[in-house]
Amino acid sequence: MGVRAWFAAVLIGSALHWSAVCAAPLKPETVEAIDAAMAEPIAAGWVAGGAVAVMRRGQIVFERGYGSANLETMTPATSGAVFRIGSITKQFTAAAILLLAEDGKLSLDDRVAKHLPQFPADDPTTIRQLLNHTSGIVDYVGREPDFANETRLPHSTDELVAYALKADPRHRFPPGTAHLYSSSNYVLAGAIVERLSGESLAAFLKRRIFQPLGMRDTALDDALDVVPLRASGYDRLKADAEGYVNARPVDMSVPYAAGAMRSTVRDLLVWSDALTHGRILSAESYRQMTTPARLPNGDLPLRTRRDGSKRPVSYGLGLETGEALGAVRLEHGGAINGFTSDLKMYVGADVTVVALVNTSPSAHLPFAKIAAAVERELAGAP
Repeated sequence: MGVRAWFAAVLIGSALHWSAVCAAPLKPETVEAIDAAMAEPIAAGWVAGGAVAVMRRGQIVFERGYGSANLETMTPATSGAVFRIGSITKQFTAAAILLLAEDGKLSLDDRVAKHLPQFPADDPTTIRQLLNHTSGIVDYVGREPDFANETRLPHSTDELVAYALKADPRHRFPPGTAHLYSSSNYVLAGAIVERLSGESLAAFLKRRIFQPLGMRDTALDDALDVVPLRASGYDRLKADAEGYVNARPVDMSVPYAAGAMRSTVRDLLVWSDALTHGRILSAESYRQMTTPARLPNGDLPLRTRRDGSKRPVSYGLGLETGEALGAVRLEHGGAINGFTSDLKMYVGADVTVVALVNTSPSAHLPFAKIAAAVERELAGAP
């Protein structure tokens, strides 16, 4: 696309989005609460910048950028800014697996070893257990101190698979008996997509999801790509309450199918609308994606907290499932060097909230306050 054509497309897209915003805006008090939720950590030096958008019944009713997309060039963040979205990537990898199941190339209950030659033949782990984090396979992220140095280097899919299978023991618990959030699961799932589709995961997602839905600003990221409106990622200086440093580099081949995507708040609203209204997956695939994993006795699996306590976790395939305002809420967050993200879909109300920031996680992120503001409006509270 030429520069003039691209600029015209941006203007047309902005006009369409603006007409949608005018159609059904959020209540003023909700807008004020969202603005405050973003303004406070930016003013305090906890967040460099970000973007927030809300969709109701297929229309964007709110979208706004805050703070800086790049502190060095003093570029303000807009609602069209492109952010890395970390583990929100997982639901797209899960959708890719479900599309292959619809194509008849696999079953969710197939053993991983059936489709991945590197996987031990006697291991009973299934594809479903990868996607709902009940495989027990230990997370490759941060498992060994030396791996932090390797994250700056490009890795092939085979190298990542080998690393994901390197742990001894491989499983924290027998497959299907508990919950362990592990990006190794999604490395293996991405490798299965590539093996069965005959193309890279990036190409498969582009052909089967991003292009059909018109998600022009979404892709598996590569630092070499020239990306208009790309936001830079930052860490806070722990010794300086008002300072930032550029986030440590990570080659995006390393987070891969577990967390390598870039996107915008607008594109993620398009995705949410298509996912929840049957325009990308069949009704059965959507049901499976949004049904929480259960143990053989019918109970929800338990997740061990940092303090050693355990609680039930309601997790489908790449999405955490729950309830808000008496209806289903689907959600997932993401975190990767310099970026944090949050996506919430209130299915019963047909509302989606997306918030993306270009700063690494801290206790001062705005996501909970943004969700609370929208939920107050949905509940009819003042």
